[in-house]
Amino acid sequence: MYTNLNSIPLLRLVIPFIAGVFWTVDQQPNFELILFLFGVQLVVYCSLLLIKPLIANYQFRWVYGIGIAMALFLGAASLTSYRFKDNVAITKLLTDKDNQLFIGEIVTPPQNKPKSLKAILTIKSIKKRDQWIHGRGKVMVYFQQEEFAKQLAIGDVIAFKAQLKKVMPPKNPDEFDFKKYLSYHFIEHQVFINAKNWKRLNPSPSFSWLHFATNCRNQLINSLQQKGLQGKELAVASALILGYKEEIDTPLKNAYASAGAMHVLAVSGLHVGVLFLIFSTLFSFLDRIKYGGILKGIVLLLILWSYALLTGLSPSVMRAATMFSFIVVAKMTNRNVTIYNTLAASAFCLLIYNPLLLMEVGFQLSYLAVLGIVIIQPWITNWFQFKLKIPQLIWEITAVSVAAQIATFPLGLMYFHQFPNYFMFSNLIVIPLAVLILYLGLSTLSFSFVPLLSSMLALGLKYSIQALNYVVHFIDQLPYSLSENIRFGMRDTCLIYLVIGSTIAFIASRKFKYLLLGSLCISSFLVNTLWTQSSHLHQQQLIIYNTPKHTAISIIDGKDQLFIADQSLLDNRKQLEFHVQNNWNSHGLEKEEIIALNQPMDTISSHKINLYHKNCFFQFYTLRFVLIDAHYQLQQNPVQLQINYLILTKDNPFTLAELLTQFTPQQLILDASHSPFKNKMLVKEAHQLNINCWSVLNDGAFQYALN
Repeated sequence: MYTNLNSIPLLRLVIPFIAGVFWTVDQQPNFELILFLFGVQLVVYCSLLLIKPLIANYQFRWVYGIGIAMALFLGAASLTSYRFKDNVAITKLLTDKDNQLFIGEIVTPPQNKPKSLKAILTIKSIKKRDQWIHGRGKVMVYFQQEEFAKQLAIGDVIAFKAQLKKVMPPKNPDEFDFKKYLSYHFIEHQVFINAKNWKRLNPSPSFSWLHFATNCRNQLINSLQQKGLQGKELAVASALILGYKEEIDTPLKNAYASAGAMHVLAVSGLHVGVLFLIFSTLFSFLDRIKYGGILKGIVLLLILWSYALLTGLSPSVMRAATMFSFIVVAKMTNRNVTIYNTLAASAFCLLIYNPLLLMEVGFQLSYLAVLGIVIIQPWITNWFQFKLKIPQLIWEITAVSVAAQIATFPLGLMYFHQFPNYFMFSNLIVIPLAVLILYLGLSTLSFSFVPLLSSMLALGLKYSIQALNYVVHFIDQLPYSLSENIRFGMRDTCLIYLVIGSTIAFIASRKFKYLLLGSLCISSFLVNTLWTQSSHLHQQQLIIYNTPKHTAISIIDGKDQLFIADQSLLDNRKQLEFHVQNNWNSHGLEKEEIIALNQPMDTISSHKINLYHKNCFFQFYTLRFVLIDAHYQLQQNPVQLQINYLILTKDNPFTLAELLTQFTPQQLILDASHSPFKNKMLVKEAHQLNINCWSVLNDGAFQYALN
């Protein structure tokens, strides 16, 4: 399927706009400077339009093309920079020493956490030097868990006294950058508020559509609960039908991810498409009356965006609603619009509304999946044609699944470092079941005023969700259902997308240059992979991770490692994966030996890595260090041992002065297991004794490479 780029003008407009957003996020330029350049560029471009000989000469059309591209690039940069200004405005009004008074409005539904209640607040006012000053920007707020806080809702305005703290960057190599993630949502600060330090100012919040939609969604979830859905069935129904995913527990999420079915739990194009199909069919009678098409279009637009609002306006549902809106408008005006123009137009509109949507993983995966289905799926479908409907339907579902996976797997590997091996098999069952659940769920809610009918529909819904969960768990438990811990960086992702793009271009145009480009990209990918693997074989590193309240030490030799940690961290797999797993992936580690701190060090098997150890002493090649925990005992009349590092854990029972009678370290390292108070005292004592000290809690993970 070959498409001339001249027939997709919007695609040529959205590309420089996207480039402008990426550049601004990466470089963080000055807003006033970018706005000035944007203004100058527009003046220059408008001046060129006044030169008639230049306009009349077709050979100079590229000048205007570059001018439009630069205008879109700088326009995107200006818009993105402007959105970042709000948080800068907050920073200038903050003081570091004392608590300040703030007035803010809750703009997201509060979420229950194990020890707090999380919400996002928009700052309205800040009290500074006995004056209330208008403030702008968003803050991540954690309320102390108590009953009054649980009554908070979107639109509530509160006054609180606290000290806002900047979100800190990650303190471990390759750890998820929560600071960067929040910055994409225009959040730079966070705060924990005690129950006694805040007060709600408006008992009845002012009306907002988001608040109204949240209340409606809660009522619909309660309706499903009253119809007999409980536990996992209710959690999946709430996510799949209404976009509420807070009640899905981690094991169930992991099972869906392993089966390659996570996409059905996020309201997206599949869900909006089914909704569009249902109501387009229901209102098809309007096509037979005068102006009925326009009326039908207006009704469909209202339904689409009401559903998008109801499900929380996630990037995927906004993309789908915007795309279907363009399709509806095209039908209302009797215009034949290509799917590529529709996709480009929807992306353009959404990015003008919020350019930072581009940085959302869901937004990227959503558009890539649709592009893959639109471009690749027809070719795959044409490989085989079946006369019977059921085999043909199975093949078409498989083609859709494969096309979407081809378009998204490089990005999925880069972000999540895993691949569901049975995605084709799971989607053959999961997609039809998800569509059935969506039909049954919408029907149950629509006919809730008819008790008998809605109860029967709810029963069918319950059994369908149980079947879906059973299939997902069955696939999850199959051998090799998930390939995990795959190292895949930005360079790998770009090269593989170049391979995919050049392959598509070659199939469409049959031009040899695209085949050559694809071959060069594959060769580059293989060379990069071999180079990385070779570098991993020779790596020798000591890493002490920042895992709050825990000890975590990696000794890496080639692709092998010895990992030393306290038992409570080893039992907390989620925390371990968050802080260190990505770093292990980046080092390409394949084998590991795990030792708990309460386990005698004599059990360490030293044949895997070049390590000599005795009691608490370690020699790794030329590196000598001592790990002091509860097992260490002071030696009587010792000879001071010259070492590189003296590593202290929270279980160290000795003072620093006592330990210095045993060792002469080049540097003292305090791991993250210490309490903030004990850490501060040890840092102070080290400075008094004139010892070079590295605090993992303060300075981040300690890394030392021997080569």
